[in-house]
Amino acid sequence: MITVERFIEGIESIYREKPEYKTGHDGSDGFCDCIGMPRGALKREGVTGITNMNGTNTAARKTIVGLAKIESSSQLCLGDVVLKVRDTDDPDMPLPDKFRKGGSDYDPTWGETNFTHIGTVTGVDPLEITHMTSPTAKKDTKIGNWVYFGVLPWVASDVPVPDPQPEPEPGPDPEPAIQTATVMAPTGGTVKMRAKPTTSCSLYWDVPVFSIVDVLEKDCAFSSGENWSKIQWTGRTGFMMSKFLNFNTTILWTVHIPHLTEDQARALLARYPGSWMISEEGGAVL
Repeated sequence: MITVERFIEGIESIYREKPEYKTGHDGSDGFCDCIGMPRGALKREGVTGITNMNGTNTAARKTIVGLAKIESSSQLCLGDVVLKVRDTDDPDMPLPDKFRKGGSDYDPTWGETNFTHIGTVTGVDPLEITHMTSPTAKKDTKIGNWVYFGVLPWVASDVPVPDPQPEPEPGPDPEPAIQTATVMAPTGGTVKMRAKPTTSCSLYWDVPVFSIVDVLEKDCAFSSGENWSKIQWTGRTGFMMSKFLNFNTTILWTVHIPHLTEDQARALLARYPGSWMISEEGGAVL
């Protein structure tokens, strides 16, 4: 794993060389394509074992961590990757058959979303997105058509968060630290992890329910009558309301999912490690 600074330097080094756009290249020979830019930057910084980074659709489904829609540029951090999408049947860049329903790489989580372009956040104030396009690399200063963002697993991305209160005096018999918790919400979907322990903080990340997070401090801050815990998720540090964290990760709740296919069931189990499923007539229990 490398630091954000090293990853960005790898991106910038390719940008400075102004390679010519050519599919299947990573900037090492004067040519590069969009997914080749982050792949080439990782290689330049000594990262090995880079897998599932030969196409944007593959990277989105199998590699990028915490992929979520961009609601505001304030969500973006240095080193994030951002993606554009197109219509599945766009004649200029259609979704390959292997990602369509029934294809070998079909993922029900993303369905037939057609991820077609990738860039890297190399500046946040002001915004700067560096990406490889025809005829050569360029930088965007607005969100524009960028739709999704996430992080690469080889980049140690983090957002520094100041402590909301002084460190407490150590007690004689401190309680054992809670190492992990499971994100939970009765409505399903996602729960916001904010940069600061208050709902007025506009910098946040949507964490899917059932995600396992590292708990740094439990009930360490209070705002408007709510308890907040300091957590880490996909390399980021932030705060989440404690009521959305299940600190006993052994037992969650039972969810009945009617008409779930075998492929969909396997995809859910792969997405949420530690979950289990029982087949029932007309559905399954997760």
